[in-house]
Amino acid sequence: MRRLFQFLKRFRDFLVFTILQVFVLTLFINGKNYHSTKMTNTSSVLIGWFMEKKYEISKHLYLAEANKQLMEENARLRGLLPSSYFQLQGNTYSVNDTLMKQQFEYIPATVINSTSNKANNYFTLNRGSSNGIEIGMGVISSEGLVGIVIDVSTNYAIVMTMLSNDIKVNVKLKENNEYWLLNWDGRDKEIGQIEQVKRDVPLEIGDNVVTRGGDKQFPEGIAAGTISEIVSTDGEQTISLNIKLAVNFNAVYHVYVIKNLLKNEQIQLEERILENE
Repeated sequence: MRRLFQFLKRFRDFLVFTILQVFVLTLFINGKNYHSTKMTNTSSVLIGWFMEKKYEISKHLYLAEANKQLMEENARLRGLLPSSYFQLQGNTYSVNDTLMKQQFEYIPATVINSTSNKANNYFTLNRGSSNGIEIGMGVISSEGLVGIVIDVSTNYAIVMTMLSNDIKVNVKLKENNEYWLLNWDGRDKEIGQIEQVKRDVPLEIGDNVVTRGGDKQFPEGIAAGTISEIVSTDGEQTISLNIKLAVNFNAVYHVYVIKNLLKNEQIQLEERILENE
């Protein structure tokens, strides 16, 4: 207590001066509308600036979690599409008598590494066997066809993309269901190729090419691309098609790995047929 009195005695002049200055400044601001308004506006600007920065920081902190939740919700909704279900009876049905069995589920994943300038190109995904991913599963993005899983570890998966010489996917012309194999010749990363197309097939530049389905990796109707060029050689009985691929492989970030719930049943049946040949 004695030290406190000594301190106050020592700095009494300064303390009295400070108190008087605060008192006079308060009377001045309160007595002048302009200065009062100016101080209020300045405080509002500062508070607004701090609130904006706080929002921006919070937005970035929660962006990753929001993206994860959005991908999971998109995967769930894709699983509810008619193309993800297998019809068990009839060609016509109503809500009351429909028997449908889900055939495809979708596992959301993120591309964490990629190549796009090689003969065979790959994506590395941040999901693996612990998330239910297996070798041979198809992979798509919101734009369309991406590729096929070729290797899996516990937490990661490797996808061979459509920009690979070793991949051929069953596709069809959306307009009339004429079907072929889509591959890539290793040149233009925006253009795929379809060979051995009959000359009498009605088709035009801009027609849509989608997955045919039935190949265990992809449901029917996933966008593969559009016809960009019809290549015809004199004397040849067939023509070729250049396909503008639906996916920009330099910009793929979020993908969905497709789980075919009926794959094993199809494989077992097809193997029995081969054994009997």
